Amino acid sequence: MFERRVYLYLSTPSRERVRGVQCDSASRPCRTRMNCDSRFGVGKLLLAMCCLLLGAAVSAQAQTSTGQLTITLNVQSSISLVFQNNPAVGTNGFCPLTNAGTNNVGLDLGSASFPSGSDSLACVAYAHLGGAIYQVSSAFDVVVTKANSSSPNYQLAAEISTAPPANVTWLVNNVALSTAFTPLDAADNYSQAITKTLQVQVKNNVPAQVLAETVTFLATAN
Repeated sequence: MFERRVYLYLSTPSRERVRGVQCDSASRPCRTRMNCDSRFGVGKLLLAMCCLLLGAAVSAQAQTSTGQLTITLNVQSSISLVFQNNPAVGTNGFCPLTNAGTNNVGLDLGSASFPSGSDSLACVAYAHLGGAIYQVSSAFDVVVTKANSSSPNYQLAAEISTAPPANVTWLVNNVALSTAFTPLDAADNYSQAITKTLQVQVKNNVPAQVLAETVTFLATAN
């Protein structure tokens, strides 16, 4: 607050001065002395009042202040993989996925019989490979997308979670899988559906049982 200090002196007929009004100022003291006699008392009093009003106007001015906020943000690159049904889903060789459109899906390959040369599900492709091995298979799509990345493409690999029984082989696009990641593709394009066929080859001397496996796909940015 800006204030002014004003001193007002009133004159008596005997010319004796009497101190009358005082206003404090912390920032810039200013003393203005007025001599009021019988001839100019009214005008000088008006001037003193103007000084007081000026001090009040100055003190009413708004006060301002500024501040700064510094922000740091790290942008992380990422890629994501999902499984989707192939456009030909429902036809032979293209069984529907459960929970399609996510990275955690299921695939039912039905029940296969070597003597009859068929599978219980019409969408499962069944084939004899030689005289003692049969194969069941179904295809689906893999889609990998990227965000905040300059990577031009990606590599794709797959692995199975447990070793299969003797004379049973799990494959993707004719590439045999193991419990270690096996390369499938070296440079697939982002946001493009890549069709993969899961195959199970079984020899005719494998005991009757339920074959269950978890296949993990790994996409790595180039």
